Amino acid sequence: MVAVTQWSSPVFVEAVLVWTAYGQDRMPRRDDAAVVSRFGAEIAAELLPAIKSLMDEFYLSDAKYTASDLVAMGKIATEEFRAKHPEITEEVLKALAWCYTFDFR
Repeated sequence: MVAVTQWSSPVFVEAVLVWTAYGQDRMPRRDDAAVVSRFGAEIAAELLPAIKSLMDEFYLSDAKYTASDLVAMGKIATEEFRAKHPEITEEVLKALAWCYTFDFR
């Protein structure tokens, strides 16, 4: 099951989108139950810690303090994260940036 927690795996990408509600809602949800419902408790138990670790690392960006606006904030945080983790898909980066800019608007 380790493959599902690789940040570029299709299952992981889908889980991030489900958890954040990116493309499904007007605000981030961070819904553990949605991941459990979609993937089952056993796989969700592997996915959720990996998703939360990814989110925590993304949130280490100082863009919230230095950016002139929300667009710049999202761009800076995304570029910083992409430089550290080129394996991250664009979909996941967009979902993370959406959550980040929502929280620090």
